[in-house]
Amino acid sequence: MKNLNRYKKIGGLAGIVFAMVLLGGCGRKVEKESGGDIMSENIVITETGEVLEKEETVTTPVTDTTPAGSATQTPQAQEQAQPTTAPTPAPTAAPLVLADGTQVVVNEPEQVITEEDQREPQGRDLQLVFLGDSIFDTSRDGTGIPYLTAVQCEADVYNLAIGGTRATIEYDEQSGFDNWTSTSLAGVVNAMMGNIPTDIFAGKVTKEILDNPNVDFSNTDYFIVEYGMNDFLSAAPLDSESGEIFNLRTYAGALRFAVTNLRTIAPDATIILCAPNYAQFYNGSWMIGDGNSINNGYGTLFDYKGICEYVSNEYQTLFLNAYQDLGIDGYSAERYLEDGVHLTAEGRQVYADALARMILSYEETKNN
Repeated sequence: MKNLNRYKKIGGLAGIVFAMVLLGGCGRKVEKESGGDIMSENIVITETGEVLEKEETVTTPVTDTTPAGSATQTPQAQEQAQPTTAPTPAPTAAPLVLADGTQVVVNEPEQVITEEDQREPQGRDLQLVFLGDSIFDTSRDGTGIPYLTAVQCEADVYNLAIGGTRATIEYDEQSGFDNWTSTSLAGVVNAMMGNIPTDIFAGKVTKEILDNPNVDFSNTDYFIVEYGMNDFLSAAPLDSESGEIFNLRTYAGALRFAVTNLRTIAPDATIILCAPNYAQFYNGSWMIGDGNSINNGYGTLFDYKGICEYVSNEYQTLFLNAYQDLGIDGYSAERYLEDGVHLTAEGRQVYADALARMILSYEETKNN
């Protein structure tokens, strides 16, 4: 498996006409922001893949009483201050067509839900809340990552993940609270805060949990946040070139927004940011590349891993490097990945084991 030596500034599609089928959400339109360098200038990746940041201080958002338009704004105020109409999207092409005409296919896994999927408090000592895409959402039958993690931690667990979603909001989605349309990470967090109605989550388990008066998110001990695969597949920018640190149409901005506001919801909670897992991409029959080689014009999936780790360091959260630390790579992919992207039952167990070890170890540190 090849590691990238450093981030490169990418000023366009670099010869790739790139529109992707979303993970767990096939058929969705893919749109790409026009413009040049979207990389954060504060990131350095070593040859070993370690993410380092230059000596530069990140401004912490002030309270939400800051007037819109001032130099320092809360993520809520900053997003509200932006126009509610979406930017004009760049032209789109057929789903995931590479320069040589190869089309990438990502299958949508069937969701299985059983009584193991917790909806009501059970009075356990720890409360875990999961936010993510189909990696967390698909298997709600006692074999999914949230459930398996909670069993080992003897915790109450609420799974707010929604298959096919991104951390970022899409270009045709509205971002003002009065007409919000996105079921992204930012949408789930805004609903948890009561900023938007939960109607946009109709038909999802997420809505049932959000609407349950018995679920108190302020009692959360751990928020586990896993996004990035669909952000990569839809060519969402990694970070804002204009310095908008809470730009919800960038992967880093959406993660920063979530971390800041989850700490408002539950000030004593610990946040774990999970990088997207290693993946291989197929044209329906043949593998055409993996997370190290396929570039969406902004970077590879490995670059999205790097941005997630960067934001984790920036905001001092715990970080699970699901891309490199689960033992999933080109040699073990057949064992751990059922379709190149989604995890097998064994892969989900490995993921849950890693999360449980992290949580239990951190609990032991806190108690000592």
